Amino acid sequence: MCWNTEAGYRKLGDRKSTWRCVKCKQTHSIQSSLSPRIESDALTLKEIRALSDKLAPLECFKDEGIALRSEFFKSSLNSTNLALKQFNDKIKDFEQRLVQVEKVQKHANLIQTRLEKLEQESNSAEQWSRMNNVEIKGVPQTSGENLFEIISKIGSMIQYPITKTQVNFVTRVPTREKEHNEPIIICFCNRYVKEDFVAAARYASKTSHLTSSNLGFVGNNRIYNNPAQ
Repeated sequence: MCWNTEAGYRKLGDRKSTWRCVKCKQTHSIQSSLSPRIESDALTLKEIRALSDKLAPLECFKDEGIALRSEFFKSSLNSTNLALKQFNDKIKDFEQRLVQVEKVQKHANLIQTRLEKLEQESNSAEQWSRMNNVEIKGVPQTSGENLFEIISKIGSMIQYPITKTQVNFVTRVPTREKEHNEPIIICFCNRYVKEDFVAAARYASKTSHLTSSNLGFVGNNRIYNNPAQ
């Protein structure tokens, strides 16, 4: 407390213990207003420190999380690299197989071309061979027959004798009509003999038709001589 004069102090009487000057009152008021704020700030700081102490263990979890994430990415990267390697290996294996397939396909195409060529040659040869063939229809079919003797008789009937040296082969060929006799095919050794034989048969048919009875068979079936188709 403070006072200006001793006389003034004495005049205070019973108020001596509570009296304050204006300056002292202002100082006391400021101190009173600051005291609760300081206490509040101190309490807040204390709570912050306590919370910081509680959160301190979480730093370890943070480090562990970073380590786990790094390990996870590393593991994922390794797995991805392994999968890519396996995929590349499969692609290479597929490409190798594809090359083999292409080689086989190329070889198959060559074989197909050769087969087609051989087939064409065979057809040409068969067509050329048929140019020497004569088909005879209407001759009765018997068991153990001698086809060369039959065509020899036909040659005699048409005034064109046939020898074995002129014939390549003679045979009967199956027909879809089971009730009819199978036709006889004569393959001559050359086209000229075949044409002469056909010409002689046609010339003979102008005067008289050749029948099965002329060859010694029962019946009167007409016999036809035509170039084989």
